Amino acid sequence: MRSNQPVNMDIDQLRGWASIMDKAMIASLVATLLAATALGITTFLSFRYSGAVRAHEQAALDHYKEVESQAAQREREASAAREQAATLERAIATERDRTAKLEREVSLARDQATALAQEAEKARERATALERAARDATERAAQAPPESRPSTENARPPLFDAAEIRRRLADLGKLVKDATTRTPEPTSDPAAEPQKATAPMAPPSPFVASLQKFAGTQAAIFLLGQISDAPALGATLSADLGEAGWLPQTWTWGGVAGIYGVVVLVRDGSDPAVHDAASALVASLNSAGFNASKGDWPANWGRFRGTLNGPQTPSPTDASIRIVIGEKARKTP
Repeated sequence: MRSNQPVNMDIDQLRGWASIMDKAMIASLVATLLAATALGITTFLSFRYSGAVRAHEQAALDHYKEVESQAAQREREASAAREQAATLERAIATERDRTAKLEREVSLARDQATALAQEAEKARERATALERAARDATERAAQAPPESRPSTENARPPLFDAAEIRRRLADLGKLVKDATTRTPEPTSDPAAEPQKATAPMAPPSPFVASLQKFAGTQAAIFLLGQISDAPALGATLSADLGEAGWLPQTWTWGGVAGIYGVVVLVRDGSDPAVHDAASALVASLNSAGFNASKGDWPANWGRFRGTLNGPQTPSPTDASIRIVIGEKARKTP
């Protein structure tokens, strides 16, 4: 049983208890400071980790958007390539039909020429026989006695005129030669329609005439993929350069933007003749209503950004002149 009487404690015991309480308070204060420090460090690291996670997520989202944009661009380029391939296939089929029709017409013309040659040979034989008969008749008439000759008033003209026969033979030979050497023009029905004469060739345009002296020059035409009228302009320019004797090839350049007008680029180290041809081309393009300018390729001639869609042979890096058709290629009126 505990006694209810108060315990008497001396001053030393009180001091011991006070010292113990001070130490306990200091220990609790240190623990509190350590806990606060740990909480602050944990909070700081949590903020840093959250920021890093958000930055990583934003970078991943941007990369995904870029990949999606590139995939859409590749899909558009593939669709344009398929359309171009279909157009080329239709053009090839049309050319094949025209070639087959021309072959049939050439075969028909050869048959006609053979028939005319046979007729000419028969006509020559008949003319030879007629000349022989006329010569025999003339000789018989010369050998006839004078009294049996008819009077001048009653003399009949000879039945055969050798000069007229020779003239007709010459005309027939000329017709045979023309039928043999003439190239037939395409017609809708060769058996029913007559063969037409070859129309005279029209004089070349000023643009073509100004570039004919640089015939044989190779040129690579780059069409920016996002320009809607670039294919039509490229086809027209390629046709005019081909008529002038140049050797143009066309590629579609995807993944590149920001090019204004028609830029004629020359490979570094090219011959002076190439620079003269490029300068003449720029002047002719400006005269024809294009926004043309001459420039130099800023990097290695064999390197370029984006993708090129076009023929594999020749390579787009073979030509010393590049013609890039960009935005607003034609001058506005």
